[in-house]
Amino acid sequence: MTRNFSLVFVALAGIFWASSGVAVQDFFAHSAKSAIELTNIRMTLAGAILILIAASRKRFWLSIRLLNRHPRHWLDVMIYGIIGVVFMQFTYFQAISIGGAAAATVITYACPAMVIMWEALHNRRLPKVGESIAVILAMTGVFLLVTGGNPTKMLVPIGCVLWSLASGAAFAFSAIFPKHLFAKKIDPYFLTGIGMLVGGLSTFAIVDEKNWMPFFNSDVLFDVAWIIIFGTVAAFLCFNAGLKFLTPEEASITATTEPAASVLISAIIFGVAFGFVESIGIVLVIAAIAMPSLIKR
Repeated sequence: MTRNFSLVFVALAGIFWASSGVAVQDFFAHSAKSAIELTNIRMTLAGAILILIAASRKRFWLSIRLLNRHPRHWLDVMIYGIIGVVFMQFTYFQAISIGGAAAATVITYACPAMVIMWEALHNRRLPKVGESIAVILAMTGVFLLVTGGNPTKMLVPIGCVLWSLASGAAFAFSAIFPKHLFAKKIDPYFLTGIGMLVGGLSTFAIVDEKNWMPFFNSDVLFDVAWIIIFGTVAAFLCFNAGLKFLTPEEASITATTEPAASVLISAIIFGVAFGFVESIGIVLVIAAIAMPSLIKR
């Protein structure tokens, strides 16, 4: 795979993730199922599919042997799946159910700023110039999107804002926490599949109705299938495949496709339109994602 194809694959992953958010919005418009119930079926089935795919790789079985040598790392995998992935998906779905896919996705992508601030605090250093600019851009962008520049009014429901920021924080946790596992050569496909399956199975303890049949009703079946197959399995496979041939900086720049695609798809399908000031806010958030990598390059 060439570098250019790698860029296409990672950008395509962002588009798939964005399209899944739009599918989630359409799902909630036609179903009374809750965000945690949708999280339950998405993660359980997608995790099982990813594990079946990953099991054909030698690194899958090597990862199991590596974890068996250090059994406490299995607990880290559980924490990653239950606290990181489950919470990230659930809060994102909650945000979409309240304020729509476009706003939820853009606000969630304030998470790079959260990662920057955490890394600075953890390493007891001031953020670098590019990192500081990214934080300012992200905070300003979210402010403009949410308020339209007028701090006395809210254009996006406060529930959507809070759940989106919580999803961003969980996203940041999921990006930071498993670094020590990757350092031990744990296969990303393995970690993603196991994390999702474990997280999905854990949600059975808290869902009110353990019945998947309503997810197969004709009016939501396409949404559910898209969320699981394209918005989860295909997206992660594309991202991991492209990531092999890209630097982290290049991969993070392509992450800008998700909020941009979410806004565009929402406009086409749901007729969602943002004013001039809110649009500037969206552009600033996208710029914040790319800024540290662009400056580093």
